[in-house]
Amino acid sequence: MKTRNYCFLKRVLQISLLSACSPLAFSQEQPVVEVQPQDIESTAPSVQEFYSYMQEAIDDEDWWSAIDFGEIVLYHFPESPFSQEIPFLIGMAYYRLNQYELANTALSEYLKKSVSPKHFEDAIEMKFTIAEFFRTGGKKRLFGSHKLPAIMPAREDALKIYDEVITTLPHHDIAIRALLGKAEIQVYYDDFKPAVETLQLLIHRFIKHDLAAEGYLQINKIYLKQCQAQHLDPNLLDLAEVNLQKFQIAFPREPRLADATAALGEMKELYAKNLLETGKFFQKRKQNDASIIYFTKVLAKYPETHAADAARDRIANLQMKAKG
Repeated sequence: MKTRNYCFLKRVLQISLLSACSPLAFSQEQPVVEVQPQDIESTAPSVQEFYSYMQEAIDDEDWWSAIDFGEIVLYHFPESPFSQEIPFLIGMAYYRLNQYELANTALSEYLKKSVSPKHFEDAIEMKFTIAEFFRTGGKKRLFGSHKLPAIMPAREDALKIYDEVITTLPHHDIAIRALLGKAEIQVYYDDFKPAVETLQLLIHRFIKHDLAAEGYLQINKIYLKQCQAQHLDPNLLDLAEVNLQKFQIAFPREPRLADATAALGEMKELYAKNLLETGKFFQKRKQNDASIIYFTKVLAKYPETHAADAARDRIANLQMKAKG
């Protein structure tokens, strides 16, 4: 570490002294010495040396120094073959510093800039990990500055990264996890239909994969959440039943079938309760014939629900009162 810094500072000082520290620079009686570009170039570190400094900084886990050396290479030697790998190394350094938005930017630049990236899979894996951090509530820094606090929501950034991963490696296992993460964020924003479409894409591409079963389960959970958050749409119940049937055919011994069935059961409870409440409304208004119609619908459509038990009791009471 000391050797690298010493060599670097020594060369920088040599350049500075040529123009700033010479006695001639402070004397008005002596002619000004002009420093030629070739003199500076011959004294300054080469691209190979800056790259070597960066590698040494990485070995020492001196991440900020690694970033500084890498940016020097990119700025002064953009056409050098060394510059092809630099964005990845900068991205990795930012990643180790938990500067995730800056890491993601550098890694995207690396993937875009390199025709055949040497660290392709490592870059994608890091980007996916960054998306996972943002998905689970991790914040990004104000204005993308490492000096400002991390207080900005970043789920939108996670969606973009997931799409990059899904597009870049559409049939890789990491794409499955990206599809699941993307669907979760879409549900977070109440984008229920796009979330279902995302999971259906997962199932279509990876029908034999274990996580396809998770896709089926999450679809039914989304239908349930949609019923809880929005107006009860009868089509949702039909869609949930169809999804469950497909789940049973694709994974007949899957333990998660019980959870998908339970989600469908909760949906039926919601629809049954809605009919029950309508029947109770008419009952309060002394319109018993109308109330019985709705109580009977509960029994006919959702006989295994708790609402059906309540409807059965109310029908019996109304019939007893009618006879008495």
